[in-house]
Amino acid sequence: MNPIPMSKRPIVCDTTLLLYLGRIEQIRLLPALFELIYVPEPVVAELDMGRLIRRDTIDPRKLDWAKIVSVSERDIEALPPNRLGIGERAVIAYVQCAPNCWAGLDDRQARGLAEDLGLGVVGTIGVLLRAKRSELISNARPLLDALQMEGFRMGDDLYREALQLANEARV
Repeated sequence: MNPIPMSKRPIVCDTTLLLYLGRIEQIRLLPALFELIYVPEPVVAELDMGRLIRRDTIDPRKLDWAKIVSVSERDIEALPPNRLGIGERAVIAYVQCAPNCWAGLDDRQARGLAEDLGLGVVGTIGVLLRAKRSELISNARPLLDALQMEGFRMGDDLYREALQLANEARV
């Protein structure tokens, strides 16, 4: 079976996506699955704050394949009213201006807003499932378990659905 080719669509990453892929040591999946990886400046700032609490928090400036991008305040303010964090708003605003990009989001409200705006969304679990289909990882279950151990919020239904999509559901 041949691996699935890399998506030609770039991805714009939110904090959670980078944080948790970094924590489970799977950050390498992003450049393997997406041609370009954009990180808005507010996401970089959120990760910088995270390093004050936990030193091993990923620094996207050290990833030679990540492109740090600025997002205009005007584009962020033009979004429909919401209660999202600045990183999530920056991702959505950037993708609105570059509609061929995936919005890399995990937060339910952020994903909902992005989808309401007609944007394509992929999150951390989606990256793992793409990696499995592309034969970059052999099993998703240990990585889903590692995400949970690192504090990634995933309900039982989502966990089971992810295992089913990965063809790893127990009978």
